[in-house]
Amino acid sequence: MEIEEAIEKRRSIRRYLPNSVTVTEIRAILSLAARAPSVSNRQMWRYIVVTDKNLLKMLGRLVERRINEMEQWTQFAGQPQKIQVWRDYGLHFANAPAAIFIISQGYRTALDKVLVERGMKFYETTHQFSYPDYQSIGGMIGYLSLAATSKGLGTCWMTDPLLARKDLEASLELKVGEELAAIVTVGKPEENPPPRPRKGIDEIIEWR
Repeated sequence: MEIEEAIEKRRSIRRYLPNSVTVTEIRAILSLAARAPSVSNRQMWRYIVVTDKNLLKMLGRLVERRINEMEQWTQFAGQPQKIQVWRDYGLHFANAPAAIFIISQGYRTALDKVLVERGMKFYETTHQFSYPDYQSIGGMIGYLSLAATSKGLGTCWMTDPLLARKDLEASLELKVGEELAAIVTVGKPEENPPPRPRKGIDEIIEWR
């Protein structure tokens, strides 16, 4: 499949055929994803691939518990539709054939250190440079999604489950300094959603 065709065919898939992706296929996809550019070629990511159904269900329950807690917040009283959106978009990873947990290992430079020594907070330095670690991870996930599409598989790039980030990170036993950046589900699609509307190219280009 040519790159143009993969871009046109890529969709966010939330329903998959059971047991529809193999370890070999996942390794091939992640090998391609890891070719993505990253700032200073740091490749500040690693993957935790979960295919164990019991573990996926347990991780899903952590997210559901957090959503249930939020449902009791006074700010959401009388707004069940907002809670339902989180249920719809935050829990389906627990039923996927495989979920790839994208782990950020962070990124600091010598310039960050100098700026901190001069009184900047670290979060201010990351904002100053527009979060280069997460920009790099976002590009890598784009590669991952297109690699999967080219092999006839579907993916869904998820951040809603990060409502329960600390619980998920503890259960996955992340190393010191690591963060859970996103979850990408993968499998053979059980649905074929139509393309979603995109802004016209002239709406998003400014020529100078």
